[in-house]
Amino acid sequence: MLVVDTHTHVISGDHQRYPLRVGDYPGVEWVHEAPITVEELRVEMGGAGVDRAILVQAQGAYGTDNSYIVAARSAHPGILGAVAIVDDPAELDPLAAAGVGGVRLFAIGGEGLLHHEATWDAARRLGLRVSAATVPDHLPALGKALAANPDVALALDHCGFAPETMGDYAHLPNLYLKVTPHVLDSGDPASVLQRLAEQFGLDRIMWGSDYSQTHDRPYRELVDQARAACSNMSTPEQAQFLGGTALDLWPELH
Repeated sequence: MLVVDTHTHVISGDHQRYPLRVGDYPGVEWVHEAPITVEELRVEMGGAGVDRAILVQAQGAYGTDNSYIVAARSAHPGILGAVAIVDDPAELDPLAAAGVGGVRLFAIGGEGLLHHEATWDAARRLGLRVSAATVPDHLPALGKALAANPDVALALDHCGFAPETMGDYAHLPNLYLKVTPHVLDSGDPASVLQRLAEQFGLDRIMWGSDYSQTHDRPYRELVDQARAACSNMSTPEQAQFLGGTALDLWPELH
């Protein structure tokens, strides 16, 4: 079955061409501790049996300079997709023309970005998928934004760091969940995944590694965890979780 990693972060080794803009907040240590280039990610993917991946702009490494993920995606068309972060929604037009398929709302420090209607409008017009990095306190605001934009699909990073409360939002048909190690580590992985599948359906949940921001274990072990979490499911159900939902959201990876 085809496997898609919906949540990866890459950092160039060429700091002159792609200078780092490391954020000043907790959690960015990985930028220096465990950076991987797109070429290194492709090697890891090959060794672990992962066929496709989404490159998610690393706010902690580059801020809103999306140059590296644009170049990395362009070098591997059909294999890699990209999700950008922007300061101004007008920046999305050239990014979409360059092959970027999504925009990330990085709303960790506040909920304001979740209601930035110009970004939702641009995503709708350009056919972009929205991704959101946020925390449990802002999930009610996210729910309101999703309800106000029912025709725009949103993939929630790490289940909003609150997988136990995700059922409260299952009624929103445009909400998709990225089930990452942060989520699977919150309990027995198979039980966590089964609960989310019952709440949302397998057509709205998908796996992502968060590599290399998550680097407490080798990439292959992150992939093995995902496979083990769905091992009790039928083969079609496993295929949907490990790749099918991602391909539905990012058809450019077909």
